[in-house]
Amino acid sequence: MNIDVVDLKEFYRSPLSNNVQNVIKKMLARLRQTYQNKKTLFVGFGAPYAEQTKSEFLLMQAHFGVLAWPDNDKNRALLSYEDEWAFTDHIFDEIVIVHGLEYAQHAGNLLQECYRCLRPEGRLIIITPNRRGIWVRSDKTPFGFGQPYTLTQLSLLMKKYNFIPVDVVRNLYTIPSSTWSGNLWSWVFEQIASRTLQKFSGIIGVAAIKRVHASIPMKKNEKEQRIAVPC
Repeated sequence: MNIDVVDLKEFYRSPLSNNVQNVIKKMLARLRQTYQNKKTLFVGFGAPYAEQTKSEFLLMQAHFGVLAWPDNDKNRALLSYEDEWAFTDHIFDEIVIVHGLEYAQHAGNLLQECYRCLRPEGRLIIITPNRRGIWVRSDKTPFGFGQPYTLTQLSLLMKKYNFIPVDVVRNLYTIPSSTWSGNLWSWVFEQIASRTLQKFSGIIGVAAIKRVHASIPMKKNEKEQRIAVPC
């Protein structure tokens, strides 16, 4: 079963999403940097986490679907193939992927476009479901679909495409339930798991810096030319 933008929109209208949204906002506050005139691209389903400033844009994968955003201003959301973004090189200071990498048809293509569109030393932030967590085992949430990652897998993937991880956050130790009893068990489990079972968090977040390889100038060979002259 595939998930699309309509399913995610419905999830974020449900009571179950309240805790998820609060957790991801806290994670992004930790992983993102704050400075003036920062140009940010949200990839996947970033509408609940974008601040609707004119320097923020949304990109959704072609197989995923798109919605207009924001509702009260000129649209800054677009639909694009994973390997054909409609942006020039080195345009963004920051790219944030939420509900995006796990649904990618080709994760490598997605990360290559991130690298191309980030400025030198730009920041890539990825939030993705944890393969070891409880939430990937429930199809009541978006985390039960797509390709989850362990922290090691995500870090190695980012390094493969020339990103250097610089910060890591784990969170969402509650149980995916919106009932009264489920919330009680979630609170108990969170108190235990957040201290002793960190590897089993529901989601993981990694911030990485775009690695730029310095070019090495070619020096001409200045060896003395020797010409044989017959006597």
